[in-house]
Amino acid sequence: MISKERIDQISKDILESSGFAFEKGITAFELLACKILSDRQRAIKPVNKDESINKIGYYIEPNYLFEKVAQRDRTNPESWYEAFQKFAVTNPLLSDMFTSEYPHLGEIKDKSLEDYLTTCDFTGFSVNESSFLFDELLENCYSDHRMLYSGDAPKQMRELIAEILNSEVKTKKVSIFDPVAMSGSLLLTLKEKFPSNVELYGEELSSDIFRLSKMNMLIHGIDAQTIHDNFVRGDFLKDEELDANSKFDIIPMTPPFSSWDANPELLNDPCFSEVGVLPPKSKADYAYVLRGLQHLSEDGTMAVTLPTGALFRSAAEGEIRKYLLEKQNIHAVISLPQGARNYMAIYTVLLIFKKKKTDKILFIDASRDGVKNATRLKKNFLTEEGFAKILNTYCNREEVDRYSRLVSLDEIRENDYNLNIPRYIDTFSEKKIDVEATMSFLSAKQKVIETSKKEMIELLRKLDTPEAHQAIKAVSISE
Repeated sequence: MISKERIDQISKDILESSGFAFEKGITAFELLACKILSDRQRAIKPVNKDESINKIGYYIEPNYLFEKVAQRDRTNPESWYEAFQKFAVTNPLLSDMFTSEYPHLGEIKDKSLEDYLTTCDFTGFSVNESSFLFDELLENCYSDHRMLYSGDAPKQMRELIAEILNSEVKTKKVSIFDPVAMSGSLLLTLKEKFPSNVELYGEELSSDIFRLSKMNMLIHGIDAQTIHDNFVRGDFLKDEELDANSKFDIIPMTPPFSSWDANPELLNDPCFSEVGVLPPKSKADYAYVLRGLQHLSEDGTMAVTLPTGALFRSAAEGEIRKYLLEKQNIHAVISLPQGARNYMAIYTVLLIFKKKKTDKILFIDASRDGVKNATRLKKNFLTEEGFAKILNTYCNREEVDRYSRLVSLDEIRENDYNLNIPRYIDTFSEKKIDVEATMSFLSAKQKVIETSKKEMIELLRKLDTPEAHQAIKAVSISE
């Protein structure tokens, strides 16, 4: 068994070996994926294509395994282009997993990453170990902001969402859909945490990140047919790829902080028509929420990470918030510490939605349970105790003094549908003052001040200048 420490070190070595490859997109991940998949195939030593596909779900022709291509790349700059094209032909269900753009590959002049990966041997890695390596590279890469698109939630955030949603599962078979799948890491975390038989679905807008998600899924052992059938590239807000009637039991979502095309014609879309307003063009937060609810099953649960401003911004967003509250779709509001969103120094909230009506909304203020300097040091943003406290409070819907409250819709109406947590949870802690100790402290300080003044006057007298005499008078007057 390869230790997690060794795997994490390999991921860091890859980062150090690849500078340029990360700056230009996901090429470093393509090379790593090719290496992992090549070594996985070498480990089983298939006699033919059928045996390889049957055992590991794909096939790489021997002449296009990683080491062979890396050797040829020294003399033929089109080697990777040819290798990826060949993979597409041999594995039609994964035809768009690797890039088909030769110039994109040809830009890589630094071969240090190839050199490093050639020295690695992943044939002894299990699916879980190679998956962990890919996950660690993603985590280290995102925390260093080394990719052009780094929207994935940190590992601890993914685990928190997975544990909360897992507590809501009541059936043996569960469909999980991430409308902003990114690298697929959130979906894979849910799959790992859920004891149920899960069906994964995802959608991603970026073509590069969509390919990355496919690599991630294949490395994690998801079969090619599922990847081909259940994962689509598209704009979730336009809902072009999904059947409007498709429903899912679990929807986890970490939408980008972005603008969107708030075309007035969308008011004819059932997703927005009942609300009567569209989210502002500059903030797509509630567009994702409303579209997500459209695809949530009647017994389903949706978890969405949003900026704290979504709790209290007015105008159209205030109207949408009122609509969601009156429909009683909001189940819980959880305020998180800095760093919950990809180690950025901002505060975010996790909103839990249900189709079934919720009588009271659970507010949890975990914003003070953060790890000191977590953003700068790229650590977990929550303490272990803080993580467990959120889960326990959420699962039991408990009220904890200065931490959580169950709030009625009537009270929220009185607050004009503002969900800002300080309106509902009083975190003010009155400090007790020890009068005797304080007086003793002040007396001691006064003695130090008097001694310092006397010493200053003596020094000024020794100077015996007009300025010094003037300063002595000023000190004496202040006394």
